[in-house]
Order: sequence, then C-alpha cells, then structure tokens
Amino acid sequence: MLNCFKHTSNLYKTGIIIFLLMTFFTTSAQNFIIHTVAEGEKLSDIAKIYQVAPSDILKYNAGLDAGKPLKAGKSILIPKTEAALQPGDSIKLAQNPIDYKYHTVDENETLFSLSKQYHSKIEDIVKLNNVEGYDIKLGQILIIPIFPDANAPKAIDTLKYTYYEVQPHEGEWRIAYNHGITMDELERLNPEIKNETIKPGQKLIVPKFITSEEPKRDLAHFIYHEVKPKETLYSLHKKYNISIEDIKAVNPDLVDGLKYGQTIKIPKDKLSEELLANEVQDFNEKIDSFKPKDSMVDTRLTLNKIPQSINLLDSMRLDKTYRIAIMLPFKLKSITDNNSDLCQKLMRHRILDYYSGIKLAIDSLRQLGLNVQYDVFDTQASPYVTGKILETTDLSDYDFVIGPVKKDNIEKVAHILEYDNTPVAVHNYKGNQVFRNLVVTTSNNTDLQNHMLQYIKEQSAGKKLSIIYDPTQKAEADSLAVKLGIPVTKIGGKEMKKGLSINADNIKKALDRNKENAVILLSKDDSFIFTVLSTLNSLKKNYYISLYTLEDKKLYEDDKNDRMNEFLANLNYHFPAKMIRKVAPELAEKFKKQYNTLPDFTAINGFDTTFDLLVRAANADNLFEGLQKIGRTTQTSKVYLYQHTPDTGFKNQGSIILEIDKDLNLHKIE
Repeated sequence: MLNCFKHTSNLYKTGIIIFLLMTFFTTSAQNFIIHTVAEGEKLSDIAKIYQVAPSDILKYNAGLDAGKPLKAGKSILIPKTEAALQPGDSIKLAQNPIDYKYHTVDENETLFSLSKQYHSKIEDIVKLNNVEGYDIKLGQILIIPIFPDANAPKAIDTLKYTYYEVQPHEGEWRIAYNHGITMDELERLNPEIKNETIKPGQKLIVPKFITSEEPKRDLAHFIYHEVKPKETLYSLHKKYNISIEDIKAVNPDLVDGLKYGQTIKIPKDKLSEELLANEVQDFNEKIDSFKPKDSMVDTRLTLNKIPQSINLLDSMRLDKTYRIAIMLPFKLKSITDNNSDLCQKLMRHRILDYYSGIKLAIDSLRQLGLNVQYDVFDTQASPYVTGKILETTDLSDYDFVIGPVKKDNIEKVAHILEYDNTPVAVHNYKGNQVFRNLVVTTSNNTDLQNHMLQYIKEQSAGKKLSIIYDPTQKAEADSLAVKLGIPVTKIGGKEMKKGLSINADNIKKALDRNKENAVILLSKDDSFIFTVLSTLNSLKKNYYISLYTLEDKKLYEDDKNDRMNEFLANLNYHFPAKMIRKVAPELAEKFKKQYNTLPDFTAINGFDTTFDLLVRAANADNLFEGLQKIGRTTQTSKVYLYQHTPDTGFKNQGSIILEIDKDLNLHKIE
C-alpha cells in the first residue's frame, strides 16, 4: 500500500477518490430544494409537483404573493416533504432574498467566505441548511440565499443622472452644493444616506451637469463608450486594443482619469480587427434571429480581410450560475472494497484521469469569474444504477450533463432528458439510436479522412500523387482515387502464403525524380506498413517523398520499433489526429500545481472538452445555442467544430493535421 503511494500519479488519484467519496457520502441536512419557475407556471402547479401545500411554499418565500403570477426564472424554496419540519415552523431570514442557488463547498471555503461571496448572513445559511456547529465540509451542497449587493450601483437614467464618488473629507452639503441641488434632493436620490454618514469611495447618484445642448455624435468616426464601474484607461486599452495615448488624444478632458457614467470617444480608425469581427458577429446573430427556421439562405455578413478570431473568454456571461451533472463510471465501491490491489486499480483508472481534467477546467473558469456548480454521480457502469440516479435526481435542472460512457447508459440518460431538452455530452457514442439532445465531443475516423483528403487536394499542385495499398484495401483505394478527383497512381500489394507483400520496383516506377511525391499509404497490417516505409526510405536519396495516412494510426508512438519511427521522420510524415498529443505548458503548470503531476492525454481531453462546453454555454443563452452559433474553437490540444442535425444532435467534426520532423517532434499544420 505504501509503495503504491510513492507514485505521484497514484497519490493524486487517491486524493480525487477521497474528494469524490466525500461528495457522494456527505449527508446534507437541508430542509429545502430550489425550484426555478417556468414560463406560465402557477403556485398551485408547483405545489402539485412537490406534493406540498401552496401555503407551505408561501411560508418560506416571504416575497411571493399567491394572488399574482410568478415570474419565470425566479428561484423559490420548496420544503422537502420528508424533512423534519414541525407544522407552523418557518425560516426567518434577515431580509427577503432575490434568489437562491446551490453551492458545492470547495477547498478552504468557510461560512464566512461564502457570506462575503454571496452578500448573505452566516446565520441565514445556517438556518436554511441546518448546519450543526457552524461546520461545513468539502463537497457539501448548501442552499445560499442571494441578496442585492449593497455596494452595487443602482440602475439610473443615464441621460439625467450619473454616479459621483465621494472624496475624502467631503460631506453631503458640499456634494449637494457642487451639483446645484439641496441636501433633501440628494437624500431623495440616495435614501440610504439618510441615517448613515457617507464614506470616501461611496457612489452617490447626482444630476448630470447640463451646460448646453449635447454636441451631435460623430458615429462615422467614433464609438461612444459609457464608463462602467471599476473601468480604467488600461482596461479600455485592453478592450479596444488601442493605446491609452490614442484614447486621451480624442478625449482632452481625461486629465484626471475616468469617471463612472462618463461618455468618452473611441476612434474607429484605431479599432482592433477583433472588435470589428465582434460587431459583424452581433449583426449576424440579429439576422439569424429573424430568419425562418427552415430557411437555408445564408444572409449573414462575411469578413474577407478581418480574421474571425475572437477571444470567447472576454464575452462570457458572468451574471449566471451554470450547473452541470457529471455522470461517469468511477466504480468507487469496487475500488474501496479491496485495497490489496489498489495500486493497480489506480494505474488503470482512466475515468479518474478524465475527471481530473474536468475538475481543473471548472476551477480554471471559476478563477475567471464564471459561477459553475457541479454534482458528481457514479454510474458504476451499470444500467440499473444509472436508472436509479435518473429516478431520484431531476437532471433537467442542470445546464448539461457530462457522460455517461457505456452505450446502454448513454441511451438511457439521453432518452429521459430528450423530453426536457437537456444536453448530454459524451466522449463517443457507437449506438444506432438518435437523440436530438446528444452532444458527441470527439470526431470519428470519417471526419479525419475527409479533413486529410481536403488537405491533400489543396496541396497537390505540382506533385506526383500515389496510393500504396495492401490487397485488403483495394476497394478503399479505388474509392479514394475517385474522391480525390485528380490524377493518381495506384500501387497494389499482393497476398502471400505468410502474409502481405509489395513489389519494391513497382513503388520505384511510380515515383517521379523531378517532383515532390505525395504518397498515401492504406493498410492496417503492421508488417506491410514496415515494408513500405523501409522501401520508401531506401529511395529517399533520389526522390523527394512525403508520406500521408488518412487516419490516426499512431505509428510514431511505437516505442518497440525505433526503426519505424526513424523511417517516418525521414519521410515528412503527415497524418490527421483527434488531438495534439502534446501538453500545453500552461496546462502542465496548472495540473502540476493542483495535482502535483503532469496530465496524460485522457486528462487533457477532459479539460479541453469541459472548458469548451462551458465557454460556449457562457457565450449564449444555453449550450445548444453556443454549439450552433460558435464555429471552430481551439483549446490546448483539441479542436471543436460541431455539426448539427435536428434529429441526431451535435457531433464534433474537428480534427488536426500533424507533421513529424526529423527529431520526432510534432507540429500542427492545420
């Protein structure tokens, strides 16, 4: 057992198991669940769903009025029917919350830190969750009441009013006098200051100075930007990708810096191409919203000179909470039942690797301000257990589900959630059923072949193209020659008593000394492949040869055959891949910091896929819209380009073309 923990990879997996066990088996004493009101839903409808009396719902939601329609999207507390609540009991909070949310307790979080994060009182969190001894645990799920941020600026009529920041040693009289109003008027605009002393840095609503009619805006040459809270010249420089000097040049009144509510000019001739691309994208979205759903006419704008490269992290919606359910076959019970072979189990546990990437992606986006909550479910690779999870958990409340893995479980979850239009994102699905809510995140061999064929056709000018194939691939070679639609020489192998073979002279005759020879190799037989590579290498001195394959056969990763790797390096080998099997330095650093080890490719896949899904969801109203409106995206190692059909859901077609150099280093070509 101790020897097992000497291996760093096992140590971090053990830590993940402990975290998962705490997540699964931490009992929550919550008396409530949170319900989000649907469009047109009435209090009586909700009461029937949860089998509680409408009066019980009103008792714990002081802001509700039984005689008024409920607002769609509002979160309300529903008392659990099985909870130990005495008749007539009620939860008295400090004030009426504007919303509720679930929060999964993370490392180093305390009731104090949560109260600060959500502007709630510790006592309110304790009351709602029956927290004993003010002690919360890692992985525990809490209901948090959300109250307005007292420090957040209120919405105002920006044509008449603006915000003024109180300066040191400044009183109400001085501020009122300087803005041409009485103290009574100042207090009417800011009722919170009637019984409190104003403090430096506090934001007060004051009238805008109106000295003359506002000059006509020059929209042809400028964008007019209204300064938001906490914005600085530096943040505007980053936002618009223009220098601070250029901003100051057209705004001479910025000597004292920016002021909240101030309107400044941004010169259009200095705008970044990325911003212009964003403006065009916004226009396209408006056009798309007016098109009939069955319209096949593309009326969107196109950019010829401006690259469609947009940093989606800058446009994420940070005002929304994203909830995801993670359904994976951890099989924790089988791992913990017998510790004698724990070391071997951990070494083989790819799901833990995948989950470590998922969790790191969530943590990384949380650091950027995205509010992501998640729950983990162990399907145990069992249709029975998966069914029980579906029976006891309303997964339709989640923005999307990651997993399961097994075909039968995928079909079970996708079928149930299809009616609720909840996305189910899976790594792969090899079944025959169709689900409109299924999101397959990994491309297949057909996608790789199509990408490689297109690349070869585009690069074929001035080259001699040949296809070398073994006898089992003749039909594929004939089909490939037709698909290419360009002159190609086919060189077929032959079947021997002891296997497959190829005539080296036939290969030599097909090559051209005066051109680059693009050779496509079609074979699944290792001995045949080695023979072809050996022959091509022997001809390399007199011929310029580049080798291509149509699928990711991982030839260069053959650690048992250094000779084959050397052949590939000499032949300028190109191949399509589902991901770059290299660790991005930034991701390696994050993984090392969190888990004290480097990620394998399974963990990278988990990170990239989860990161991409959440970023798409955070740039749209929901994940489905994000998958549709956002095109090709590139994460640390994977490319995502989703194809959508109404009946079969979404399928990632993204792939990468890689080249291996003489030092056996990989380079992304396309």
